[in-house]
Amino acid sequence: MKQNNSAHNGDNHNIPRIGLTIEEAALYSGIGQSTLRELVSWGKVPGLMVGRKIIIHINILDFFMRVNQGRNLRDRDQVVGVEYQGLELSAV
Repeated sequence: MKQNNSAHNGDNHNIPRIGLTIEEAALYSGIGQSTLRELVSWGKVPGLMVGRKIIIHINILDFFMRVNQGRNLRDRDQVVGVEYQGLELSAV
């Protein structure tokens, strides 16, 4: 099944998505859902809480994957966190 990162509204227009749920982020990145939830709880990946749902900005996920290439994401001490500083992403 093809994942296109777009939402469908009632006017039959595709709207580009910049935020992904944990489930969508797992499909997009290949990182497991439980690992993503853990990374958010550790403060390594910032997420927007909407009730019980977590939304991750797609640029944050892309940047996180680049700065953590070759690291064990299940080892909290190896993972480099990311955050926005102003309008720029940075590793922390």
